[in-house]
Amino acid sequence: MRSPALLAPIVLGALAIACSTSQSPSEPLPPVIAEAGAPGPAAAPTRAAFHRNPFGDVLQSDNLFVDGDFEITGRTDQAPWIVISNQAQGTLDYDTGGRCRSGVRCALIDTTDALVGNIASPSVDDIEINLYVQPTTQRCADASVIALDIGTGDGSGTLQSITTAPDADGWCHFAGKVTNMAYEEPAVYVTIADNAQSKTLHVDQASALPASETPVHGALPPLVPLSAAETARAKFIAAWLRAHRKFGRNAPRTDPR
Repeated sequence: MRSPALLAPIVLGALAIACSTSQSPSEPLPPVIAEAGAPGPAAAPTRAAFHRNPFGDVLQSDNLFVDGDFEITGRTDQAPWIVISNQAQGTLDYDTGGRCRSGVRCALIDTTDALVGNIASPSVDDIEINLYVQPTTQRCADASVIALDIGTGDGSGTLQSITTAPDADGWCHFAGKVTNMAYEEPAVYVTIADNAQSKTLHVDQASALPASETPVHGALPPLVPLSAAETARAKFIAAWLRAHRKFGRNAPRTDPR
C-alpha cells in the first residue's frame, strides 16, 4: 500500500499540468457565439417595398382634377394632361412604381416641356390646389407651377412650394388657393424654371378641392404674380389648346350671375 504522502505530489503535479495546458496561449480561443435575439451589424438594404393603389389617391374622391394621379391619361391627343413641347403637342412621358408618389404612374417632363392639367371648378367656392413635384436637385425652386384660365390665357398666379427643399423622399409640395372659376376653364401648367439646375421633373398626386372642404393645416403660401415671360407663355399655351382641341371648341361661355 502506497503512502498518502507519496500520492499528494503526484496529484498536485497532474493538476498543475492540466491548468497550464488549458491556459496555453498557443491554443486558439473558441469562437464567440451571440446569444439568441442579440442584434448583429446592420446591413445596407438591397431593395425597398412600397404599397401603391393602382387607382391613385382614392381618398380624394371629390378631386376636381380630371386625372390627379396620371392613371387614365394617355400620351397624346386631347387628354386630362397634355404636354406642350417646342410650340406643339408632344408625347407625355411616364415613370412607374416606386419612383412615383401615388398610384403606379407619374408624369416625367424635361426642360422643353410644359405640362398642362385640366381642373373643374366648384360653383361658388375658391379652389385649393396641391401638387407634388420631384426635382433632381435639392431645390424646389427648380419647378414652376402656374394656375391659369385656358379660355383667356390669364394667369391666376404661381403656386409656391411649402418648403424650399424636398422632403425625405425627394418631393416638393406646391400649394395655393385660386379664386372661383366656375365659368372659366381652370388649369395648371408645370415647367422647369428658367434658372433651374434640374434637367427633369416628376409630377404626381395633384388635387384641387373646394376651399371650404379642405382640412385646415395652416395658411397656404400666397400666389406670386406672373412675370412678363410667364404671362406670355400662359397666353401661348391657352391659345394653342383652344385652337387644337377636338371637343369644346367655340363653346360659348355664359355667366348667369
